[in-house]
Amino acid sequence: MAMSSSAPAGRWSTSLCRLLCFCLAVFAGADILPAQTALPPYPSDSGPLTLVALIEQVSRQHPLMAAARAQIQSAEGSRRTAAVLPNPVLAYQLENARLPGGAAVPMNREDMFSATLPLEFIYQRGSRVGEAKANVRAAEAEARSIRQRLALDATHSYYETALAQVELFTARELAGWLDSLVDYNRTRASEGVGAEADLIRAQVERDRAWAEVTMKEVDLAHAGAKLAAFIEDSVGAALSLSDLSVTIPDQPLPLRTTATSSSEPGASTMALSALTDRRPEVQAARERLAAAASGVGVAHSLLVREVGATVGLKRSEGTSSLMAGMSLPLPIFDQNRGDLARARAQRDVAAAELANTERMVGAEIRGALEGARLLSRRAQILAGSGAGQPVGFLARAAEARRISVGAYQEGAVPLLQVLDAARAWGEARVTFYRTLFAQHESVIELMAAQGSDLFSAIPELVGYRVSSGATRGGQAQ
Repeated sequence: MAMSSSAPAGRWSTSLCRLLCFCLAVFAGADILPAQTALPPYPSDSGPLTLVALIEQVSRQHPLMAAARAQIQSAEGSRRTAAVLPNPVLAYQLENARLPGGAAVPMNREDMFSATLPLEFIYQRGSRVGEAKANVRAAEAEARSIRQRLALDATHSYYETALAQVELFTARELAGWLDSLVDYNRTRASEGVGAEADLIRAQVERDRAWAEVTMKEVDLAHAGAKLAAFIEDSVGAALSLSDLSVTIPDQPLPLRTTATSSSEPGASTMALSALTDRRPEVQAARERLAAAASGVGVAHSLLVREVGATVGLKRSEGTSSLMAGMSLPLPIFDQNRGDLARARAQRDVAAAELANTERMVGAEIRGALEGARLLSRRAQILAGSGAGQPVGFLARAAEARRISVGAYQEGAVPLLQVLDAARAWGEARVTFYRTLFAQHESVIELMAAQGSDLFSAIPELVGYRVSSGATRGGQAQ
């Protein structure tokens, strides 16, 4: 409907001012380039948490790290016990002594002092010490494996929180943009230049968007709670879930090439075997096999038990004499058959577990490498850093929204097309960061799969990228 010419000039000026404000808000908010950083919607007095700081916190104070160190100390204690020599057994024996109140004994009194030294250590100590040392090395390898898993879990929680922040930031910005769209259509409807159906449709979409904001706030609270579990108690107690935020990267991590990509026949297999040998899980499995093999030796040595040498002094009728002897049980009945069968079975179990671990680790390395390659290629394309991609993915989505808004203001397109372009912008933003964070995790998982120590590799890889453009209040620099 055309607006009547008899409308007061004040209404024209008010409508024009509102229209200009809406256009400025739309055009200012549409140009969001992928090179900018979507910062957390909640400001924090201590600043956003970086991935490097998180890894340092986990390495320094996580309870599972303390438990792994305690396991090593326990295995070391067993090794020291296995290496200790047996204690001699002292004995005193009295014969032909008179009972209290009894008659005199016609035989002379005899006193004997003796010391018996168990001799099993001569043929058992080597196997026992070898088994204990292998258990120590296995505990150390398992501790490294726990460190790697903690680093991966903390990294996953970090990027989960980062994605929740991006989703909430995007949902809030889209809801605020829809508020402006509702105001614009309300003004047009009140002036008679716009359909009331557009206003109702915009209000419905606005209400849905704010409901989505609440859902994203809940998701961020859950993700922040998981992340807070990795943070030191003194820091976690000082921060509420709304204060906890992380830095948001804006570019893919570099994918480091490995020897597994070699095209020479056999080179890839050799490189894969070398990478498999670096994994702490494989090292722990091999040490458990070595311990089981030493356990078979211990079981063999138990065929003859309680061997001992005795030396002592005997006094009879004022005369002292030397005593010496040796005890050696006769293995007429093989009491060790069951223990030996058990030790051999445990060795076979350890060998099978080692083979399975090597197989699973090899498959994990190949899968991690291929996944990192695919995600790195896609993330570079979305970021606009690939060949033939002069403009990034987010820039095109923002441009499409801007064009649809301009066309809607000219009456060339319906409201539904504008809403669709706005929704597509939000989905494109979330898709970009979901892909980017998946690429970051895939590169870090590949380093872990190849046996790199994440506590030293992650700071080297991402240390120069964090906090590069951090500001407060959720505004991109």
